[in-house]
Amino acid sequence: MNNLLVEGARVLGMTRPSDVTPDGALLVEDGAIVALHAEARKRGAETAAAGGKLERVDASGLWLIPGFVQTHIHLCQTLLRNGPDDLPLLPWLKTHVWPGEAALDEASVEVSARLGLAELLAGGTTALLDMGTVRHTDAIFRAAEASGMRVTSGNVLMDDASTNPEDLCMGAAESLAETERLAKRWHGAAGGRLAVAYCPRFAVSCTDGLLRTVAARARSNGFLVHTHASESVDEVALVLARTGKRNVTYLDDVGISGTHVVLAHVIHTDQDERALLAARGTTVAHCPSSNLKLGSGICPVPEYRAQGIRVTLGADGAPCNDRLDPFTEMRLAALLPKVRPGAGMLSAWDVVRMATADGAAALGLQAGTLETGRRADFVLLDPASGFAAPTAWRDDPYGPIVYSMDRSHVAATYVEGVLRYSRGAPFPLKPTAEEINAAVAGLKRRQSGGDSRKR
Repeated sequence: MNNLLVEGARVLGMTRPSDVTPDGALLVEDGAIVALHAEARKRGAETAAAGGKLERVDASGLWLIPGFVQTHIHLCQTLLRNGPDDLPLLPWLKTHVWPGEAALDEASVEVSARLGLAELLAGGTTALLDMGTVRHTDAIFRAAEASGMRVTSGNVLMDDASTNPEDLCMGAAESLAETERLAKRWHGAAGGRLAVAYCPRFAVSCTDGLLRTVAARARSNGFLVHTHASESVDEVALVLARTGKRNVTYLDDVGISGTHVVLAHVIHTDQDERALLAARGTTVAHCPSSNLKLGSGICPVPEYRAQGIRVTLGADGAPCNDRLDPFTEMRLAALLPKVRPGAGMLSAWDVVRMATADGAAALGLQAGTLETGRRADFVLLDPASGFAAPTAWRDDPYGPIVYSMDRSHVAATYVEGVLRYSRGAPFPLKPTAEEINAAVAGLKRRQSGGDSRKR
């Protein structure tokens, strides 16, 4: 039985802006929050008096917040970080990402995933929606299991031979069979922390038949569907030329829409598409750093939210961002709407909520807020570390979190009440420099044709 009492922290429950308790407490039993504040202290004292096992954490001076949830990540791409800059989406995919993914083998995928997961944990991310590559997705799930995080992932589906590189293209029947195999092995594994999703890369990479099959199977088995949509003007034009429809409209037509669907980016939409997103309850995963680095555009987040569209946050892959940091994404998400008239269109509270409760809701998780009955996924922030101080000029903590904090302020990350990252402590999940360098050297050999081992 995992009993944990955290006390003395400033607790941000994230149920409403005023849900802030200056000297709060949180009691965890078997991975769930069972009591808060005075009741948590009372029950903790009763457990201790009865001789029960209780771990106590003095969090005085720290802020306790739900763990961040990132709804668009590419763990398989972490080893491709610091690649070419100043390329738009499609040339960047064709010259760097797709050749890099094609050269991955089982071992390098696992190193890549471990590196990404370690960075995410160190930044306070406790749950994520990942898009794998065509092969070796078991390696992502093995790393995810070891991390202790909540991870939803799946093999990427790319079955259109006319638009995909030969070494990443896999027929619809084979790729869907791989998703089903992964589901039997990993869906619900690690005490329910792991889940499998259908991951068609984007409409340009997939045949109409594959997308319709994905839609039907996801509705039948209750799996999430995760794909890219309307990221760049060129992509929208390609989909329009192929289908006669704009991207979101086409995806809705084949059945990929609804509360179980997360669309990454969704920058270039018209009013009809926005109405569809709102009516179907489809989630938009906003990736501001990636969109800026690739020159894709600025997602109209305030407009989406005003129409009732759920918007969440994600860092995307390391090659189009170069960091997997929720603080960076929150800051940019808050700042970008201010380049247009009407500063303050997205408050700091809105952005922190997008990064926690809204992300958890999109993934169907009982997390994202600090309430009894929810899973004990939370982060301890140290406002005195780094250069966020002073924070005394305002009563609410959301502005400092969004605008002045960074991941150096993460003191500890817990999933299910279990400590998964502690600042300054040994962190075996993170690969060593030697492991990373060896994996990258192997990638380069395989890309250049110097290693003929089966990938």
